[in-house]
Amino acid sequence: MATNMIYKNADNLRVPVVSGIESGEPVIVGGITGVALVDRDSDGYAVIRRKGVFNLEVSAVSTNIDVGTPVYITSSNTLTNTVGSNTLFGYALEEITAGTSATIKVLLK
Repeated sequence: MATNMIYKNADNLRVPVVSGIESGEPVIVGGITGVALVDRDSDGYAVIRRKGVFNLEVSAVSTNIDVGTPVYITSSNTLTNTVGSNTLFGYALEEITAGTSATIKVLLK
């Protein structure tokens, strides 16, 4: 059995996050995505959850978002259906009309 395992379950991770991150907000650190479970601490870290379904604000930029539509996170920690240089965050479990934003259920990838 491997003796060098650090975490058996890495669903929750303590990672460095940008200033202002609060509990419940989407987070991207490099290619790691999740939702902050706590506010950013004085050392610049927060625990993020990498699995599950969360109610999050998502912007449907130019097309409708349907159930199953990929949701991406921008470098400024906002969620959208625009691919571009953004990173896959999860999948919509509710619909949004193009040109609007709404809080919907998002399944984390």
